[in-house]
Amino acid sequence: MPSWLGLVVASVYGLVVGSFLNVCIWRFPRDESIVKPPSHCPNCNTQLRTRDLVPLISFLIQRRKCRYCGVPISWRYFSIELLTGVYFAVVYWRIMMVPHAVPYSGDGWVDTAVFALFGACLIAVFFIDLEHYIIPDQLNLFGIGLGIAYNIYRIVTKQTDWKTSILGKSIPLPESVVGILICGVAFLAVAIISYYILRKEAMGGGDIKLAAAMGAVFGVQWAMASFFIAIFLGAVVGIALMIKGRKGRKDYVPFGPFMVVGALAVIFFGDGINHLWNMYLRYAGL
Repeated sequence: MPSWLGLVVASVYGLVVGSFLNVCIWRFPRDESIVKPPSHCPNCNTQLRTRDLVPLISFLIQRRKCRYCGVPISWRYFSIELLTGVYFAVVYWRIMMVPHAVPYSGDGWVDTAVFALFGACLIAVFFIDLEHYIIPDQLNLFGIGLGIAYNIYRIVTKQTDWKTSILGKSIPLPESVVGILICGVAFLAVAIISYYILRKEAMGGGDIKLAAAMGAVFGVQWAMASFFIAIFLGAVVGIALMIKGRKGRKDYVPFGPFMVVGALAVIFFGDGINHLWNMYLRYAGL
């Protein structure tokens, strides 16, 4: 397949997935099924037809309004579809067209599918947690299941061993399971310690489960790299918000969006992160 055609196909798939993400972002926080009822206008409850659901195009043709009741439609729907389409195209480029990209296994089509779907999950997490301060279990469980399935595929195709090597020691468990346990327990420990020190919930259950999902997909090393990025960004943004008076020391700032940014940084800039880490190890004499 020509490179340009691959980018187009990937972006089209992304637009369709982005349209589905809009359903998830609206319904998950409200404990509504994503299957029933079919897509409908939340204002007049009219069931939407196929012509109303074409990603990007329907939104523009209808001039950002419901075809049936005329109520304005948020730009968020258009933006998420566009963002997901662009994300899928960039993931395709990053994995299929950049030689020896990390943290990928080298099995191009499978890697593309896995990280495209996981990125879509992260996009939904970002917008839901930013608005509602929750991370739905459905998204975290999807990420965990995806990571385990990806690990099993790599074991079956002999791309990796069923044992995991950490700090020179072999652990008799698959990488995804080790990632779930170590990353989940690490965040649980942070949550418990923070609660006793600050006397308030500093880390929600959704964050802990999201950490486990990242451990399942990335493995411990890359998941931890994403966490360090998230912590750094969270600290910078938190301090900036306090300086501007928009948040107080006791106000809650959702951590999920920072975890998403950290994960995307690993997906897109894994080579650079790996290079910096190796430089640090050489400098530290490790």
